[in-house]
Amino acid sequence: MHVIGTAGHVDHGKSTLVKALTGIDPDRLKEEKEREMTIDLGFAWLRLDGEEVGIVDVPGHRDFIENMLAGVGGIDLALFVVAADEGVMPQTREHLAILDLLEVRGGVVALTKVDLVDDPDWLELVTLDVAEALAGTALADAPIVPVSARTGRGLAELQATLRERLAQVEPRPDDGRPRLPIDRVFSLSGFGTVVTGTLTGGQLRTGDAVEIQPAGLKGRVRGLQTHRTKLDAARPGSRVAVNVSGIDKDEVRRGDVLAGPGVVRGTLLCDALYRHLPDADSPLGHNVEVKLFAGAAEVVARTRILGARQIEPGQQGWLQLALSQPVAIVRGDRFILRRPSPPATLGGGQVLDPHPGRRHPRFRPEVTGRLETLAQGTPADLLLQTIRRLEPAMRADVLKRSGLTPEAAEAAWQELAGQGQVHALEQVVISRAGLQRLQEQLTGAIADFHRQYPLRLGMSREELRSRLKLPAAVFNPLLAQAAAGGLLVESGALVRLPDHAVRFTPTQQAAIDRLLRRFERAGVNSPSVKEARAEVGDDVYFALLDLGRLRPVSDDVVYTTEEYERIVEQMKGYLRRHGRVNAAQVRDLFNTSRKYAIALLEHLDEIRVTRRVGDDRELVE
Repeated sequence: MHVIGTAGHVDHGKSTLVKALTGIDPDRLKEEKEREMTIDLGFAWLRLDGEEVGIVDVPGHRDFIENMLAGVGGIDLALFVVAADEGVMPQTREHLAILDLLEVRGGVVALTKVDLVDDPDWLELVTLDVAEALAGTALADAPIVPVSARTGRGLAELQATLRERLAQVEPRPDDGRPRLPIDRVFSLSGFGTVVTGTLTGGQLRTGDAVEIQPAGLKGRVRGLQTHRTKLDAARPGSRVAVNVSGIDKDEVRRGDVLAGPGVVRGTLLCDALYRHLPDADSPLGHNVEVKLFAGAAEVVARTRILGARQIEPGQQGWLQLALSQPVAIVRGDRFILRRPSPPATLGGGQVLDPHPGRRHPRFRPEVTGRLETLAQGTPADLLLQTIRRLEPAMRADVLKRSGLTPEAAEAAWQELAGQGQVHALEQVVISRAGLQRLQEQLTGAIADFHRQYPLRLGMSREELRSRLKLPAAVFNPLLAQAAAGGLLVESGALVRLPDHAVRFTPTQQAAIDRLLRRFERAGVNSPSVKEARAEVGDDVYFALLDLGRLRPVSDDVVYTTEEYERIVEQMKGYLRRHGRVNAAQVRDLFNTSRKYAIALLEHLDEIRVTRRVGDDRELVE
């Protein structure tokens, strides 16, 4: 599941375009409808190729740009809106700068209100102006699609372009560490507190214990919804409404983070890599008051420049931020800094250490050296990246190719394993997300088999391995782990889902009963395989084999399990008394034909009850 963020100037028709695409008006406040202006975050969704895609409609007016920052951090793709009758505005450039600083992974430009432009030359000029504004930003390669929400022109092309771009976006990883930056809090009668946001880091399930950070409040997930649809589990990258029990609405505010226990905690100090915007009107100085925006949080902070006197426009530098109140952030989070007055976006960057523990001396080489190492990634980060790139792979190969020393690689492995971010399948290693993906492929393939063959007890191990195209070194421990975890059941050479059972229709059961009566009357001289299949049909016949109610002896001879066991015991008893037996003696013993006698003897040889000695058989004890 993906989330699109709409950005652009207030008069460019963002909300109108969202309504034309989805049928949902994202402007929910009375004041927004009266002023025809998006003031706070709005939400909608549309369906593309069967997948529901969330939309966060953010304010475009520069007076409300700080509300915009609360919703833009979790998006996968930007739908950037520019009006054809106005072109690029100052707000357009500021929104572009913010998307660039947050490293939004790509976007599509909607050139709206083309129905108001009669001059083709003007439209071409605006398109060129937009392309020039995009150059050098995260949206540099974004396609520009002319549209009109009023006439419907270009809407189909816009949807197709969004579909194409979203297909290129990798799913959000599942590291088993769910975090949901809260952008809206409300309560519902009979349900209690509900918070919304874009989920990252891991799945949330109904019944999960959660925390609200930085306050440390503890609660439990009472219910989950995405786009008004109830869920048992929500995946990373989806817009989620979480009904939380045990926490009062008044205890939660926008900017808090709902997370799994121990996933994140508040901080008053953080180290960061910062980039000052090229068009900033002055350098970023030391001990300057700024506003920090991270996730959905907004907090006043003071800058501590490390390793330099100041950070010039267009330059990067090391920064320690002293926060006026706790914010729940983790390493790798992107952030934006704005000047409080007069308000302006200054720059942004990435959190390197959310808990440095103390204020650093400003000009110590060891301080900046440590930050340089953190910017490149911790040993655990580097090892996890290697595992994700190669998985599933042999443990020795991954540790070697990580570029770390053996000691550092082993320590990083222990750290990741202790956090549950990586797993070992004997000598094969895989990330948590990779393991979950393989487990989903495993159970999905079996579920497909059950749907295709509902009367088969299960799927053969070898057919399953072939479908998944996995080497035995990966498949065998993966299957064993899935079985130990209750995801599937192994029955001999067959594999099935725990809730799968063969169920016959009344007509099929009647045919089975007729066949079993024929077997009972025939004794050793049973109906042939061909006759049995004709009586009940191939699907039912093979189901009876899977269920162990019929036992084949040869390609042409089959018995009920009870008759088969009686015959085998009678043969063993004869051999214990007489030592040896031949085909003629078996024929006389059971009053049957040579066809049945030979089939029985060859079957007993095959299962190593007997062994052949000339024309005779003797018992293997």
